[in-house]
Amino acid sequence: MRYSFYGETNVGRVRDHNEDAFLTSDNHAFGMVSDGMGGLAAGEVASQIAKDSVNAAFENAEPNMALSRIVNNAITDANTNVRKAQKEKPEASGMGCTCVLLAFRKKEYCIGYVGDSRIYRYRDNQLQQLTVDHSYVEELFQRGLISEEEKSTHPYKNSITRYVGHEDVIKVDVSSGPLKSGDRFILCSDGLHGEVTASQMAGVLRDNMNPKDCVQKLIQLALEHGGKDNVSVVIASVENDLDEISSGQLSGEIVHKKSAKKKQGFLHRFLGLFIDEDEEEDNEKEKPGQ
Repeated sequence: MRYSFYGETNVGRVRDHNEDAFLTSDNHAFGMVSDGMGGLAAGEVASQIAKDSVNAAFENAEPNMALSRIVNNAITDANTNVRKAQKEKPEASGMGCTCVLLAFRKKEYCIGYVGDSRIYRYRDNQLQQLTVDHSYVEELFQRGLISEEEKSTHPYKNSITRYVGHEDVIKVDVSSGPLKSGDRFILCSDGLHGEVTASQMAGVLRDNMNPKDCVQKLIQLALEHGGKDNVSVVIASVENDLDEISSGQLSGEIVHKKSAKKKQGFLHRFLGLFIDEDEEEDNEKEKPGQ
């Protein structure tokens, strides 16, 4: 499989500074988005710590370590480092951040997350949310106490229940699955999914194949719909290696060659029957004269 990543972040139309962070690595085949909180620049500090921690986890991982373990370690390390920073700087004691992380290995993807940033997968013209928000309104929804429509207007929609820096030990939700050529993934902060619906996101991906174009159009949509928060978006794309080298022509040539050989073999066998019969007839004609 061949992977590519592209990401951008935008301060939005209301905030005066950006507490989001994102990171992509073609070398280690991962992308992440983090949304900071805490005020007084503490949120952007937490996001930066998460970004550095994730990068270090992949840089220092053992070659044969399971991908799910690397993903889990990356986010738990981020939590440990943010908690340490909280204790060293009492003025930043309330800082924290969300974190969504997507990594690829061979034909598998693995995601890990805490908070309400999200990961979507676009496959066969269908957009599916792979993460479940760690938020108060999501818990209400899961219990059947509010509807899907009520989630976006609930007064506590921004209240998250799990995040990097929340406690000394946090549970990271980790899951994995098979990849398919043509898969595309969106990693985003709530600055995107809070302003742009899933169907609108799907429309952008359907109309744009270039990852940079997708990212920029999604951010532009969020800004046009209000841009009330920082907006960060990463697009990850997956293709088969053979897609690069005219695989259709190559496989077609192989098929044609095989077919030609089969036909040739059949003709040889078919003609051989007549040759044998002719030889037998000739032999029979020669017998009387012997």
